[in-house]
This record gives sequence, structure tokens and C-alpha cells, in this order.
Amino acid sequence: MRLRFRVGKLIRDHLPRMMRDQGLSVFERRLDEASFRAALRAKLVEEAAEAAAAEGPEALAAELADVLEVLRTLAEAEGLALEAVEAARIAKRAERGGFEGRIYNEAVEGDAGLPAIAYYLDRPEAYPREG
Repeated sequence: MRLRFRVGKLIRDHLPRMMRDQGLSVFERRLDEASFRAALRAKLVEEAAEAAAAEGPEALAAELADVLEVLRTLAEAEGLALEAVEAARIAKRAERGGFEGRIYNEAVEGDAGLPAIAYYLDRPEAYPREG
């Protein structure tokens, strides 16, 4: 009895051959440019979630390698040089800092009329109101 499973995601270039070598039938297609960029964005989220769930330094290194590969490919697909991404990182770090301080923000509070409060009001899924 043959079993078929839906995969529905972007995979690395050598995987179809590797899967066929294992006796699997693989039903792949080549994505157009817009679909490729969208699939890369979805893959970045997938790989970041896998990195977040990784246990141990070797597993984390492997998952972070996947994140970096997707990041590199996505930047290239969007016409961005990695140097431009790095420059943006450096600029953000200079303006906002890094994460060495280990600062965790539990909540913010302010008067309803404050412009800064509009940011949080516009994103209720990310910042639910308390009390």
C-alpha cells in the first residue's frame, strides 16, 4: 500500500534526489519569482521556529545554519546585498542597542492620547490590553 503525504513547502535543492534515492516519489515544481519570495518568507518563519525549539548546541547550530541559508537566499531574491542587511543591523544597534542587557519588557502604560500608545493600539494581536 502506497502512502502519500502533503508537504507544501520550499525545500533545499538536493532533497528531491535524496528522497528519490530512498525510494520515494517526489512531486515538486519550480516556483515563479513572486511565489519563491513568498515561500522564502514562510521558510524563514519555519526555520526560526525550529531554531527556537532546538535543544543543545549542536541542534541549535544546525537550525541557525538553516536560518542563515534562508536569510541569505531571501536577501538575494529581494535584491539586497548581505552587506546592506549588515549595515542596517549596525545602524539599528547604534540607535536602539543590542540584547546584551537581557531586558524583558513586561508591559507599557501611557495616556490614551500619547502618539506612542497608538503603536500598541494598532497591533492588538501582538500587544493585548491588560486590565
